[in-house]
Amino acid sequence: MYHYKAFGLTISSEIELPGMIKGSGSDRPDLEIIIKKVNLDTCRPVIEDSNFCVDNQDVYLWWDDIGKVKISGGSQITVDPLSKMENSDETNIIPFLLGPVMALMLHQRGFLVLHGSSVRVNDGAVAFIGYRGLGKSTTAINLYKKGYPLVTDDILAINFDKDGLPVVYPGYPHVRLSEDSYNHVKDNTDTLTPIRTIVGKVFCDASFRFSPELVYLKRVYLIEKGEKTEISVLKSQETLLDLIRHSIANRIFQHTTQKENLVHCAQLINNASARRLEISHSFGKIHELVGVVEEDFNRKL
Repeated sequence: MYHYKAFGLTISSEIELPGMIKGSGSDRPDLEIIIKKVNLDTCRPVIEDSNFCVDNQDVYLWWDDIGKVKISGGSQITVDPLSKMENSDETNIIPFLLGPVMALMLHQRGFLVLHGSSVRVNDGAVAFIGYRGLGKSTTAINLYKKGYPLVTDDILAINFDKDGLPVVYPGYPHVRLSEDSYNHVKDNTDTLTPIRTIVGKVFCDASFRFSPELVYLKRVYLIEKGEKTEISVLKSQETLLDLIRHSIANRIFQHTTQKENLVHCAQLINNASARRLEISHSFGKIHELVGVVEEDFNRKL
């Protein structure tokens, strides 16, 4: 059994997970990850031809060439792989466990979960959200190279304190990059070490100054594709719609928890500033992007 810590939770797992903070195993785990048969006989997809379904407190996901997963009440993840986990091909399930599966588990536990990455700036967190491939991780890791500690990669898990202020729960001290992004960012840095390559993604150690302590969210950048790097202020209504689009609840939990999700999104925009960040998809302009973002949050946070 392996023991880890992430998102403020103690995790006990029968599957080794790369790039995680190790736990002691002395406390009763908040989350268990076990290997066991998953039965899909009574499961009906939420959307036709999709690979997930919701059944009361359980969420099921499946991949034809990898296996099945059951997420139960935010406290247990059951993994039913096609072959033994010792098989190197079967480690392909790990990015899914650390990505969408973990995100759904966090939603079950009451978090507002957004597709985003974040770094620590002074005493707060700055987050980048957007659709896959738009540069969330690349932006965050290039800021990390400049000395801003990574807080989360790909999963932005938020809860609210007694005053309604948004708090980010740090995830894993690693980042997953495409091979192109890694090859670009690895030069001139000794703070980014590859851990493992799985399904075309390079798991890189980003533990330099990483802290598992909770951090208040100060600003959210909504990433969009543009011709040039540009930052603009978003209206509250625009921000709310974008947050809903990028929340894990939007696609899967279409009816059961949408009201709560809407309340959390509204609470977030009332307590953290939001900007639209238009970026050009060119590695040659990364330094320009980092400079523009750094100037913006240092001037206005």
